[in-house]
Amino acid sequence: MKKIIVIIGVMVGILSANQIIGNAGDTLRGFAPEDTLIININASLLIPARIGLHVDADIGWDLSSPAPNSPSPQYPPSLYPGYYYPNTASLVNPQGVLVLVFSNSQAYTWHLEINGSGDFSGTVALNQVLVAPDGTTPPQEGNPPTPPWLSLSTDYQELNSGQKTNGWADYSKDFLFMAEPDDEPVNNVITVSFRLYAQ
Repeated sequence: MKKIIVIIGVMVGILSANQIIGNAGDTLRGFAPEDTLIININASLLIPARIGLHVDADIGWDLSSPAPNSPSPQYPPSLYPGYYYPNTASLVNPQGVLVLVFSNSQAYTWHLEINGSGDFSGTVALNQVLVAPDGTTPPQEGNPPTPPWLSLSTDYQELNSGQKTNGWADYSKDFLFMAEPDDEPVNNVITVSFRLYAQ
């Protein structure tokens, strides 16, 4: 019982002690045991509004050996238009590319857009490259493409938009090449650009 009384007495002494309070940079001095010294410092934090974009691979088609699971299993197709997944693509998304978007702000709306640099040749047009969200059912051979499949253009076209993503969000895309009957032999490279901005 004596030990309990002593502990209570010490606690009362601390609570009733004279407090000397300062701020960062101060040097405080007091008398023991009656003084308690407290220094307050500020802790600041700045997190900027940020956006981020990741696209993991190039794409390419080789119609001498069409990619497996393409809607058109061989070239030339039995019916036009024919549709082919890329031979060169993402290891994560074999029908296209992995696209990751980051935004940490509810105050701004981000916009993900796509365009192409131009035609492959005089007979093979840029708009024969189609893009859609990963997992979209491809059109059947002989049928025209329907939304959400989008033909590429030299003008930027919006794919997705949003606000805060809560980390890196997956907006992966599938690609198809749409073969047409007037296509002539070609071996060329164009640029496909993904653009992300916020406003």
